[in-house]
Amino acid sequence: MGAGARADYESFDVRWYAWRAVREALAHGHGGGIALHRFRHDLRRFGLSAAEPACHMLSADRAALVAFASQFGLRANWIEPPRPRRPDIWHFDLFGVVLRDLEAIYPPPAGLSGIEEGA
Repeated sequence: MGAGARADYESFDVRWYAWRAVREALAHGHGGGIALHRFRHDLRRFGLSAAEPACHMLSADRAALVAFASQFGLRANWIEPPRPRRPDIWHFDLFGVVLRDLEAIYPPPAGLSGIEEGA
């Protein structure tokens, strides 16, 4: 993406959260912001490693989340709907190339590179 694309990202209230900061990430999402919440998952079924880093991109504002995610090639029909333990929160699962593209344009804060942070 070109340098001009950065302005699109700045119009969203996007914040990174460590894997243990689930409540904080959900609170930011409930407030209409876009939370990037770290987690690890066995992604071998996608051709990745069992310990590949992953991220939930989440928000209660579905329209904003879809608009932000589309800038990384994610399609609206890939969004995951709210669940009983996370009412009103929509999310995308990010890993692999999509996560690396996101981090290249919107780098996580220092020290937030994996799931070991947030203790």
